[in-house]
Amino acid sequence: MTGATHWLLAIHEDSNANATLFKDGEPIFAVAEERLTRQKFAAGFPERSVEACLAFAGITLADVNVVLPANRHHFLPRISPGLLPDEEHDYFGGKHKAWLYLQHAIARNGLLGRVTEETSRLFLKRRFPQLGDFVDHHTAHAYSAYLTSGMETCVAVTADNMGDGWSSKVFLCRNGRCEYQYGSTARHSPGQFYGEIAQLLGFHNLMAGKVTGLAAHGDWRPAYPLMETLFALDETETRFVTPRLWWRGRDRSPYRELKAMDPALVAAAAQRRLEDVMVAYVRRAARNLGVRDVVLAGGTFANVVVNQKILELDDVDHVYVHPAMTDQGISMGAGLCHLAERGPSGLVKNRPLPNIYLGPGADEETLGQALERHGLAYTRPKDLPGAVADALVAGQVVARFDGRLEYGPRALGNRSILVAPHDRSVNDWLNARLKRTEFMPFAPVTLADHAPECYERLAGGELAARYMTMTFGVKPVMRERCAGVVHLDGTARPQLISEADNPGYWAILQRYYERTGTPTLINTSFNMHSEPIVCSPEDAIRAFLEGHLDVLALGPFLVQNPRTRISKSV
Repeated sequence: MTGATHWLLAIHEDSNANATLFKDGEPIFAVAEERLTRQKFAAGFPERSVEACLAFAGITLADVNVVLPANRHHFLPRISPGLLPDEEHDYFGGKHKAWLYLQHAIARNGLLGRVTEETSRLFLKRRFPQLGDFVDHHTAHAYSAYLTSGMETCVAVTADNMGDGWSSKVFLCRNGRCEYQYGSTARHSPGQFYGEIAQLLGFHNLMAGKVTGLAAHGDWRPAYPLMETLFALDETETRFVTPRLWWRGRDRSPYRELKAMDPALVAAAAQRRLEDVMVAYVRRAARNLGVRDVVLAGGTFANVVVNQKILELDDVDHVYVHPAMTDQGISMGAGLCHLAERGPSGLVKNRPLPNIYLGPGADEETLGQALERHGLAYTRPKDLPGAVADALVAGQVVARFDGRLEYGPRALGNRSILVAPHDRSVNDWLNARLKRTEFMPFAPVTLADHAPECYERLAGGELAARYMTMTFGVKPVMRERCAGVVHLDGTARPQLISEADNPGYWAILQRYYERTGTPTLINTSFNMHSEPIVCSPEDAIRAFLEGHLDVLALGPFLVQNPRTRISKSV
């Protein structure tokens, strides 16, 4: 054991596998397996993530006090990894439906639940003698949101495809604990509904956000009656209702009729139905529990428009969305739950994350060696933020790799591509360079001090806006000067950045503001199409070259791409 330090290692083994290391109650390192393996949504045991956690702290597994697994009933992949292959994500497929029905049965049968949990424990205990108690999937989601919100009393609502037998749970959060109230089983699922529509439209269901983008281009009304038959609430507004699972198929009604319609109309109707049902569900939870502050987690709340609609409710004062709202946040939530309910007294605190940059980084020597291996000429400007701002003013596309990797699915400055925000056509020409097919304009990053002059109705959503997890209406100045980030419905999905959050990133925006009078830049994730966000210097250099980006700011170094020329100007 390393002195009196308390080490907790929490792991999540399903899709979006990940690990978080806690030191004396503080999360000091967290990473998703996909960033290290370069396989998007990487599933299974997070071997590389665990190795990275231990390496960062300079400890071994023997030094860890508690190894904590999330997912109480994730037993099949543990005993037979090939039974549910990683690529099995067909929500209309037989394997997925059978697994979903089994999860539904686990939620309804206490004995079956205990058997599956003990089966999981048997297999993991052999590997980890210091194995802690399992943490329920949705309880982990709830704690991830509550204990990083700073809210004393609130309602936590979780929703996704499924986890440990449930698709959603509602908790009353107070005194540092999440108290379960009610939920909806895996058989009736918002994630299943939206994922099916994504697949019907030709998208991977784990990238269902593309439906949200396409929805802005269509009229929701023609297909809406069909969506009402696919996803609803019961009369109490506390349970989801969906059709018989085995009956659902791409070539059966109403999917057959939906396939014959314009995809934008289908996407618009699915998005509107998700909004209507989820907003009513959260409103009922807040009213039932008599609280006005809401925290959200689970893949359904990756839908930034749904989150905005919840904030706009008259019943709600504040809304916070955990920055890793997908299953990338499960290991952190599981660790926070354990610390709150079973850990040493006083270790866990309820406060916003002091640092969102919790992943791997690289020192200056490693960065320089990577550039030299690729034969790239570089400079080291005395005023790097000013040099980057000058490149942006000149119309260049700048890729930024600095410090440690962001926690969660959003690029928040350390692994970002930055562009001037004025050109509406940027969505076309930059996505073409990156070989992406997208429907929504890029997201903005804005100096937090200037947010009130740029966005409408921020009150109550300020913390969510730090992590790019909610849309807001934009003010006229944004429409006039930042057309590249404004959605068709007059909203944008901002990251609000302060100097305390990320001094180097903030300085670039500040220099750009000083040169142009615009406190906003485009911030899109630094990656090629269908790849995870870059993690290592090698990932960054490869994406920089393959994406034909103009400038790479790699730590303190600045690189001009020898293959590109300035093609855009302010």
